Amino acid sequence: MQSQQIEQWLDALPLDEPVDVDGETVLLALQPGGAILGAHLSRAATGVQLADAMRTGFQSALEFEAGLSLGDDGSLMLTQWLPGAESWRDAGDALEGLLNQVAMWRAAMAPGASTPAAESRRDADRIRQLFSGETR
Repeated sequence: MQSQQIEQWLDALPLDEPVDVDGETVLLALQPGGAILGAHLSRAATGVQLADAMRTGFQSALEFEAGLSLGDDGSLMLTQWLPGAESWRDAGDALEGLLNQVAMWRAAMAPGASTPAAESRRDADRIRQLFSGETR
């Protein structure tokens, strides 16, 4: 999409309600002073999923600008605070990064994807390189 088309598409997205973007359920919830951008990782997270998420969640929050949260309905979410954001247009760049991070979380949460900490760090390093534009 061209820049103008992307801006029009972002302007058409509803605020404060879940929408589907690239197969992911995302939400932009306006708050005083900014907005919370979030994506659902799991509708009803199991205890095992929550424990696995907590093991890597803190490191991920340090490396990226989004962290884990529990929704009012018990869903596991990846959320990011966007200071000063008032519309989806303001959240466009952050949305792209969040969707990339959701893809990483989905892979990590897949059945049988339990990985040792060292492997998780290598994966996080690769993702950080992708976000920064570095290549090896």
